Amino acid sequence: MRHHRHHSPMMHHRPNQSTMTLSMVAPGETVELVQIKECARLRRRLADLGLNVGLPVRVVQNHHRGPIIVAVREDSRLAIGRGMAHNIRVCPCQDNGA
Repeated sequence: MRHHRHHSPMMHHRPNQSTMTLSMVAPGETVELVQIKECARLRRRLADLGLNVGLPVRVVQNHHRGPIIVAVREDSRLAIGRGMAHNIRVCPCQDNGA
């Protein structure tokens, strides 16, 4: 028996868009959250922080070790642990402020 999860609320499918983990994003880049790993505890924790699929975030700091600092809605900054960031898939924003 096969189970399909094509309509997961934690994933937006964007054809022709490459995705990467949040931990790979360079400082200054704005990306959109497209998938959060299938872990209810992680999704709940991120939702409590205001991070949901479809939200654009700008990476403020990423030294490739330690936490990643992201700007959310321009007035909030959040520190995301590297392990958590490895479980968040993002893609470049189509509207990069233009």
